[in-house]
Amino acid sequence: MSQMTKETAGSILRVLKPPEPIAGELFFEAGGSTFHTHRCPFGADGHTWKCNSPYCNFLTDLCPDHGGELPVVIGREPWKR
Repeated sequence: MSQMTKETAGSILRVLKPPEPIAGELFFEAGGSTFHTHRCPFGADGHTWKCNSPYCNFLTDLCPDHGGELPVVIGREPWKR
C-alpha cells in the first residue's frame, strides 16, 4: 500500500510512503516518492543503482560508493540552509 489515510470531521490526512526498492539491489534512500535507475560507469561493465532523490540531474555518473556525489536528501537541500 502506498498511502495511509485518516479522516476526521473536517479534514483528511494522507501519509504517502515511498515504494520499497527491489531487494538485493544497490539503492540510495533520499525520501522521494519514486525510484529511478542510475548507471555507474566504474569498472569494465559498470553497474546500476536505484535512487529516489527528486533532485538528480545526471543518471550516468559515478555512484557514491565509487567517488560520486551523494544524492540530495529531501529536507537537507544545501541551497535551503
